[in-house]
Amino acid sequence: MSILGSPRKGMDASRYIKVALVLAFLIAVPWIWRENRFITTIFISALMFGIWGVMYDLQIGYGGLINFGFAGFILAGAYGSALAVLHYEINPWVAMFIGATTAGVLGFLTGVVTLRLQGIFVGLATWFLAEMLRLTISNTPGYTRGMLGLAVKPLPDLFGFNFSRAELLPYYYLLLILSIMAFAVAVLMVNSRIGLSFKAIREDQLATETLGLSPTKYKLINFTTACFFTGLIGAFYAHYIGILTPDTTEFGVPRTVEVLTVAYVGGRGTLWGSILAGFVLIGFQEYFRELGAWRLVMYGALLIAVMIYAPKGLSSIKKYIW
Repeated sequence: MSILGSPRKGMDASRYIKVALVLAFLIAVPWIWRENRFITTIFISALMFGIWGVMYDLQIGYGGLINFGFAGFILAGAYGSALAVLHYEINPWVAMFIGATTAGVLGFLTGVVTLRLQGIFVGLATWFLAEMLRLTISNTPGYTRGMLGLAVKPLPDLFGFNFSRAELLPYYYLLLILSIMAFAVAVLMVNSRIGLSFKAIREDQLATETLGLSPTKYKLINFTTACFFTGLIGAFYAHYIGILTPDTTEFGVPRTVEVLTVAYVGGRGTLWGSILAGFVLIGFQEYFRELGAWRLVMYGALLIAVMIYAPKGLSSIKKYIW
């Protein structure tokens, strides 16, 4: 028994050590270079896109759900929180979870409408619904300020931490806490019986139905959970950035493509690969920003190199990383 049990214990210990190292890195680096706002800004952007990539991977990598309207759920979370504060004077801390709930409910309703469809039709339907939401916000300036821009209040001080926009570290550590919470829920979900159902439905929906499982039920669980946490990070983004406009760059197809790229470069069906890809891709773009247009050429070359040498994503080279 000891011979059979020891490798498992060693493997678990190794995993915990790796998690501890990653957390130590994420906690320590911004603190050590806290005087350098540029580094903190990069860490916030990288972690934000990384956790969005995790949620996208939960949908497509585990549930086989194509979501071309992903940015629409970021939009729902951001505006849900900002409008709750503006019109109803709700505390921004509470409003963040209102934004997340708004995105989650929208995800559930979208799922009810679209998840009976198959393949690319699901993706197109989510894209249409997301664009409908974005255009609705654009054309209701009396309530949402539309393209005029909606000013969003910063988060109020909490436990002695100053969340004015002049202070980036509190926002970063708040994002880290939210990301750990979202990532933990995703990991627990995919390693449970629900996660096994996701994978079974992804591989063969018809065979899963013959076993008595309801594909629509499990797709709704997947879609709603991912949209809730996507909206939660979207609400954080609203209070962090300070102003919202429903343009295509922020909440349209380009943003969805960015998140999709992070998920695919990280490696589908891994979750943690998206976090790694977020730091690699965002860090690369920001480090070479001074090169202007050449930066985009180099970025494209990086993506091609990943597709050639790591077609399963950056997660496939984890042994070299460690």
